[in-house]
Amino acid sequence: MDSRKLDDKPLVLHVAINKDGGLFLDGAAVTHDELAVRFAAAVRSGSTVPELHLRADRDTRYEEVTDVMATAQNAGLVKIAFVTEPPATR
Repeated sequence: MDSRKLDDKPLVLHVAINKDGGLFLDGAAVTHDELAVRFAAAVRSGSTVPELHLRADRDTRYEEVTDVMATAQNAGLVKIAFVTEPPATR
């Protein structure tokens, strides 16, 4: 039986990738190496499994997205969600 409280909220890591491949964690610019360290620290830090919410600019190269996903997986993050914005109305 799981002893966690039902209202325990997981840590959510918000990662954005801009069209030039720039990485941002919770709004702050980071390098790929820093991202790997922060992912690993998040996994070690709590009793709940952290979640990654990933947002990429429309013009971001696919390889940039898969690199972040692989880094997350290597750190032990298994919950990954893609964040999208609805299309603008005309």
